[in-house]
Parts: sequence; C-alpha cells; structure tokens
Amino acid sequence: MKKIVLIAQERSAFLHVAPLATVFRKNGVFEPVLVRALGSADRAEHDALAAAFGLSESVRTIPVAPASPVAETASLMLEFERMFSEIEPAFVVPGGHDNASLAGALVAAKMAIPVVSLDAGLRSYDRSEPAEITRLVIDSVAAIHFVSEHSGVYNLMNEGFADEHILFAGNTAIDSLVTLMSQADASGVLGAHSLEPKTFVIALLDLSPSPESAEHRALIGKLLESFAATSTVILPGGAAPEAELREAFGEVPGLRIIAAPGYIDLLQLLKASAFVLTDSAEFEAELTVMNVPCLTMRQSTARPSTIEVGTNVLVGLDEQQILERASVILSGKKVEKALIPEKWDGAAATRVAEVLERGG
Repeated sequence: MKKIVLIAQERSAFLHVAPLATVFRKNGVFEPVLVRALGSADRAEHDALAAAFGLSESVRTIPVAPASPVAETASLMLEFERMFSEIEPAFVVPGGHDNASLAGALVAAKMAIPVVSLDAGLRSYDRSEPAEITRLVIDSVAAIHFVSEHSGVYNLMNEGFADEHILFAGNTAIDSLVTLMSQADASGVLGAHSLEPKTFVIALLDLSPSPESAEHRALIGKLLESFAATSTVILPGGAAPEAELREAFGEVPGLRIIAAPGYIDLLQLLKASAFVLTDSAEFEAELTVMNVPCLTMRQSTARPSTIEVGTNVLVGLDEQQILERASVILSGKKVEKALIPEKWDGAAATRVAEVLERGG
C-alpha cells in the first residue's frame, strides 16, 4: 500500500493532521505515517492527545533536543531524508508552520516527492514571525494547496499559483475540535475549579520576547487587575509556564493562576468562558467555532475569517479599546451568534483525502 507522511511538531500541527490519519486508515487507500517531532516536555500532552484520537500506536516520534531553530531544522531534515528514502511516500503533508513541517517539506521537494500544503495561503504579512516565513516556503514548494479559508485562495492567486492546484477544503483543525469536544464537554475541570459557565474570563498568554515586552507585560498586568476587580479571571500556565506567570502577575488581586490544563480540559474552559484575552494566535479558529469572543493583543492575523465573522478582534496594545470591548461583553448584553467560516464543518479531512486518493 502506498504511504503518505503526515508531519507535526507543535500541538496545532498535530491537530491538523490527526483527522487525516484517521480518514486514511479508514479508507485503506494510503497507509498514513504520522510523524511528530517531540520534546521531552511535550510527551505527556502528546500521549493524551494521541489516545483521544485512537492513534497511540500509530505515531512515529522524533526526539527533539533544545537547539537553535536552524540547528533543529537541519537535524530534522536529515531524519526525514532517511525516513523518506526508506518508505518512499507518495505524498508528504506538513501539518503546520513549525520547524518539522518546514524540514519535511524541503526534504520532500529535494527528493521529488509531492508536498501537500494543508493550510495553504495563510498570510499575516508580518515577516518578523517565523511562522510566516515557514508558510511562504512550504507553499512555494508544494504541488497541491488545500486552503482553509477564502483569504488563502486570494493570497495564492495573487502570488501567481495556478488555479488548478488550489483547492478549498476547509480547516482540518476544526475536524479535531469536533472530535474532541464531546470529551471536553464531559470534563470535570469546571467543577474542579468551582466555575460556572460564562461567569469567568480566560487569559491565554504566550509572552514571547519582543521589543515591546516590558510595555506588553505592564499592559497585561493592568488589564488583568481591571478584569479581576469585577470578574473571575483564570490565567492558565501553558506557553508561558505557571511559575513565570506567578512571577509576572502573582501580585494582581483576585487573579487565579492555575497549572497548565490538559488540552481537552482547556477546550472546556475556553468554551465556558465569557471571553478570552490572548496575545497568541493559537486558538482563533477554535474560539470562532465555539462562538466565544476573543480579544487578540496582536497587530495582524493569518486568519482574517475570524475577524470577518466578528468573534475575534485585533486590539493590539490599545488599553482603552480592550476595556471597552470587555465591558460590553461582561455587561450581559446578548450577542448575536456569529457565522462559522465556510467548510469549517468537521469534514475537511474527508475532502482532502478524496482528492489525494484520486491521485492529487
């Protein structure tokens, strides 16, 4: 049976390719080889997610030691060269915009193996973001571009890609959300933290270093203090470790800093929150489908559909705008349910598989 390699490193990439692995296994046309580059700190979460998808025995892992992005990418390229030579895949599918996805795409292109860009055409137009460079490179070497929203089609066409190689399939990460939400709904995390739905705010902080880091942290501290004065504010560990959050914001009165929840528990917390304040782009799509307002402290997004439907608002570092929008949400005023972007319906992986199983 022909093999198809699905690559992930970051959690978001795994959530894009896990539904494909499930569909390919069911259909029996391709044997999916799901590969995840994994640091030791991510092992426990990976094991839980793989089990949730029924993929515990189906993932090849590549251990990743701390290194510079260039060194890590180079090491992964050598691993993928050996792997692709051994299994001779029909297609290689990078799942995200991380170092493993970049390495796999470059090696496949060098070895004349067709690369499938799964979330193609997304552009933030901020080239200071490593993910933006990776998106551009993967799209440039891909033979087939599956786009997840209309902006991807427009961007690729403007960049000169042929129409026949651009296919609108939808967002496979939403397939993962659909799969995991029933488990999340059964989570006991709300009871464990004595929370009632829609009575609390979630702050998801990345705190990645930047020239504006000091200003950014100061603003977040003021915002958390303001929100905590009238609402329960939950600040989970995660991208920023719990200890780092306690050091930065532990003096904020009324703020509840909690240990990093498992991904399924985190989904339940997000779904039940009144709104989410974040400086990361990680959950824009999921919050849109959950119809949870998201105030994103960034200047740009690669997913403009989340802005267009109204659930996600780019607020940058505008303190006044953030406080005003939060006040409207917390006032209890009924908010009309937002639309869900086209084909974010839980069936994107099936559409992708149908095309690839016909030979691309």
